[in-house]
Amino acid sequence: MYKVKDGRLKPKPVGTFGKVKKPFKGKNRNRKGSVSNSDKSFLSWLQSSSYGCMVCGRHDSIEWHHVKLNSCSKKDHTKLIPLCGVEHHRLGTALSAHGTPKKFREIYPIEYQENHALLIYDTYLYSL
Repeated sequence: MYKVKDGRLKPKPVGTFGKVKKPFKGKNRNRKGSVSNSDKSFLSWLQSSSYGCMVCGRHDSIEWHHVKLNSCSKKDHTKLIPLCGVEHHRLGTALSAHGTPKKFREIYPIEYQENHALLIYDTYLYSL
């Protein structure tokens, strides 16, 4: 869908049906990106914890990976597993959660990842 403006064709914004969306103002807990206070407490506890990578056990550059059933699932901050940053989380070509997701899920099925995340969350709950 195109519309003519200033003698040029410009694409019409998809999904707005001709209406311009106003920027969000105010507080809304259902908005994407909002984190509850209990989740904030858990996330800060994770940053101070000394977990090693679930794959290789390294402790130096840990990033927390959200365990999700598929890419459309909502992120649950209580389902996090530790992975070393570049090699096993983001960019690894041999085995990585985002780089080679099929291979990663073959070796570490979702059930295994969720159980590992649950153990970490239970440890946090017991530390309170």
